[in-house]
Amino acid sequence: MGIIDWIYPKHCPVCLDALPPGDRLICAPCRKKIRYVRGAVCYLCGKPLKDAGEEFCRGCRARRPSYDGGLSYAEYSSKYIRRMLYEVKYHRNRQLLDFPCADFAERIKDRVRWWQAEALIPVPVHPSKRLLRGYNQAEEIAKRLSKPLGVPVDASMLRRTGKTRAQKELTAEARLRNLSAAFAAGGNPKGYRRVILVDDIVTTGSTAIACANALKGAGVRNVYLLSMAIGRDE
Repeated sequence: MGIIDWIYPKHCPVCLDALPPGDRLICAPCRKKIRYVRGAVCYLCGKPLKDAGEEFCRGCRARRPSYDGGLSYAEYSSKYIRRMLYEVKYHRNRQLLDFPCADFAERIKDRVRWWQAEALIPVPVHPSKRLLRGYNQAEEIAKRLSKPLGVPVDASMLRRTGKTRAQKELTAEARLRNLSAAFAAGGNPKGYRRVILVDDIVTTGSTAIACANALKGAGVRNVYLLSMAIGRDE
């Protein structure tokens, strides 16, 4: 325990209160407030299924995505998760990712090992947004998942080629059109066959589909998806 812990204390990712000095990354009672993704999930995107008897969510049944499987940490319907990701994205409070990423990695490490991925590929942001924020939140997540999962991060392969309209304003079909030319893979010099795409939030999956298309166009055989929050099967 150092003096830095007293001057700049860590904060709980759920309640946002300052934590006592030490190694704690979350308040003990706040662990119970996280709405984890549990039970039957979509085989492709990892979204909690409305009907446990199904293999795929309604969105993946309607338009089979180009990625090959996915897992997510928590439901985006949780106000705590939404607030945490907002703080990370817009208030530069990256430390809030420490506990969720460590917890997520522990929960999924066996499944990820089965994927045999060679790299974690963070979904890129436009250079102007990265300059404004000083970092890419998806890359911050990937960095924290890398060591416990034993998969290196490659933030150079995939790039954002243009700005797009805000996705929340668009329908699912319009989102795909909006993103169809927004991402590009700069070749595949390392010869990746299997990679994991990493993003903060997945709703319709349009961003992940566009990124997976670019990666597969560069010769990657299998693209999997990890996200910190995901929408419901509705």
